[in-house]
Amino acid sequence: MKTGKSILIATAMLANAASMCAQLTWASKDIHYASDYALPNQLTTDTLILAWRGERVGAVALIHIPQGQTAVCSAKISGQLPASASFVDYVLTDDFRNCGIHPDTLPAWRVPDIIDTQAGSVHLSGETRPVWVTVEVPRDAKPGKYKETLSVDGQQISLNISVSEMTLPKPSQQAFHLNLWQQPYSVARYGKVEPWSKEHFNLLKPYAQYLARAGQSTVSAILFYEPWGEQSNDLFLPMIETTKKADGSWSYDYRIFDRWVQFMADNGIDGIIECFTMIPWEMNFRYFDESAGEYRFLKTTTDTPEYRDLWLNFLKAFASHLKEKGWFERTMISMDERNLSDMLNAYAIIQEAEPRFKVSLAGNYHPELIDKLYSYTILLTEAYPPGTVERRREKGLVTNLYTCCSRPEPNLFSNNASADAVWIPVYCTSTGHDGYLHWSFMNWTDNPLDDSRFKLFAPGDTYFIYPEGRSSVRYERLVEGIQLSEKARLLREKFIANGDAASLDRLEKALNPIKMGIVDTRSTTAATVNYLKATIDQLSSL
Repeated sequence: MKTGKSILIATAMLANAASMCAQLTWASKDIHYASDYALPNQLTTDTLILAWRGERVGAVALIHIPQGQTAVCSAKISGQLPASASFVDYVLTDDFRNCGIHPDTLPAWRVPDIIDTQAGSVHLSGETRPVWVTVEVPRDAKPGKYKETLSVDGQQISLNISVSEMTLPKPSQQAFHLNLWQQPYSVARYGKVEPWSKEHFNLLKPYAQYLARAGQSTVSAILFYEPWGEQSNDLFLPMIETTKKADGSWSYDYRIFDRWVQFMADNGIDGIIECFTMIPWEMNFRYFDESAGEYRFLKTTTDTPEYRDLWLNFLKAFASHLKEKGWFERTMISMDERNLSDMLNAYAIIQEAEPRFKVSLAGNYHPELIDKLYSYTILLTEAYPPGTVERRREKGLVTNLYTCCSRPEPNLFSNNASADAVWIPVYCTSTGHDGYLHWSFMNWTDNPLDDSRFKLFAPGDTYFIYPEGRSSVRYERLVEGIQLSEKARLLREKFIANGDAASLDRLEKALNPIKMGIVDTRSTTAATVNYLKATIDQLSSL
């Protein structure tokens, strides 16, 4: 018994010694910390964050286990506000920042991006690991100071949060228009479940909740087989089954579409139903031929009688179904990066079928379409003519910007600076636009938890949320940017209403570096975002 007790005491002493060697410090959200990062001599064990009521606050800490030491670490945060702490895991990326075939010769490295909400503990050996802390400030929190304590491997540091009297709108009520396209079939493939089964919807739930928390404005619905020409890892299968009957008429099965739209509404996303697409990248329309008993494809163009017959019948029936469901006013027929002539042909058929249908395009600017489209989104590198956005807003129309593989930075690639995700929403609204569109939210690679590279596009361009309900640094920072945009809007309204010209001038001067769109080694996205945030923190206390 003496020997056993001695062993237990010795083991405890070794564990305590390892814990005493471990180091824990607050760090910058703007840096991608490598696992061999050496902590500075001066650790930050106490930090202060200013927050509004209703804000989702993120912070980064680093736990360092010295060389020769190992530890099984868990991260816990406790205090006066709802909070969570998760280790940040690494995913492969490289320096490709373009469209087209992804070269396989570029050096790859691991970037910390996966906020592993599923890992209760991690095994660390002679390394540094980021820890992501999320605090959800309640909307009814009393203004004042609150304290949270982060504990990792026996070390503790303090997070103090000063809550302002200012309150952010609920995500569903924010002015910012967020449009992140969804890929539900990717979730089914990764989870190895039947698409649209009960198990599939269970797996989809956390991603719908992430979207709702960010203030997602749209539901992505697929009308015909593969709108984007099989460029993605998972096919976009139709949510409406189209059948050509033996007598030549058409019939439609809306069951999957209805279940998907209702599921998203049940999880807080009950805005625009964005339906893709009358003009796919490959002009092939799959339908079931009842006479032949098999699927067939109609290969056509937008100026043929066959195209008009297909879509005139579809849209008339679809409009009737939507009206029965009470969803017609929410629905938008959407196209992605299509040319002017095809857009005008499709628009004419929509007008013939049901002129009250909303129509959208994400693509190049065409003056011929500016008054026809309910939602118009152009690249972040382009600009509408002066006065266009304001005139559209007066009509209740939505005008956004988007990024894709064609813009190296700022962007949401896994190799971009994390502050890019904050900068983008603020740029969109500070230049007068309604919001931001990104073509992919969960369009996963074969092994998304290990490798963000894909056969096409820049790494991470196809997704910035991870399987099994894991968050990401890119997602959290995008939410941060949307909140920062909302803060600027509300403060501007407050200062104008109060006739506070001095405060308004300070706010506009802080917004100008982002509004000008200059990103270089001197005006990094982190520098301009942090300057704006510091200014807004000061103005929030006035």
